Amino acid sequence: MSAAPLVGYSSSSSEDEDEAKAGAQARPGAGSCPRAQSPLPSQRLPVPDSVLHMFLGTEEGPEDDSAKHGGRVRTFPHERGNWATHVYVPYEAKEEFLDMLDMLLPRAQTYVPRLVRMEAFHLSLSQSVVLRHHWILPFVQALKDRMASFQGPEIQPKVA
Repeated sequence: MSAAPLVGYSSSSSEDEDEAKAGAQARPGAGSCPRAQSPLPSQRLPVPDSVLHMFLGTEEGPEDDSAKHGGRVRTFPHERGNWATHVYVPYEAKEEFLDMLDMLLPRAQTYVPRLVRMEAFHLSLSQSVVLRHHWILPFVQALKDRMASFQGPEIQPKVA
C-alpha cells in the first residue's frame, strides 16, 4: 500500500500532519517505493484443512430420477435459481384419440421400449428455456399481452 492518502482534506491542526509523517517513517520503505510496487511480498495465510473439508458432502444437488417424472430426462443440467420453462396449450383427449393411442403404442414400443402412455396431453409452443425466478412474472405478462390480440379458437396457453 502507498502512504499517499486517497483524498487530501485540509486540517486545522498540525497534529494530523505530524501523525502522518510519523506513520510514514514507522513503515519500512514508506515513501521510497512507487505506488504499483510493494516493498514486501504479499503472503496469504494457508487455509486450515479443517476449514477446507468442513462442508464436504453437505451440498445437496438436484436428484435427476426420471422414474419420478414420467420417464422425462433433462436436456440441460439444473442450476439453483433457474427454472426450466416451456409454453404449451393443454389438449383434452377425445375417445377417438385415446383409441388410436391404444392401437399405436404397443407397435411403437417395439422400436422404443421405454414409451409410456401419458395421462395428460398438450401441444408445445416452445422449446424448454431457462428463466431466472425474477423473470417469470414479466415473461408470463408479456406472453399474455401478446396473446390478447390473437384471433382464433379459444386457447389458454400455459407456462410450466
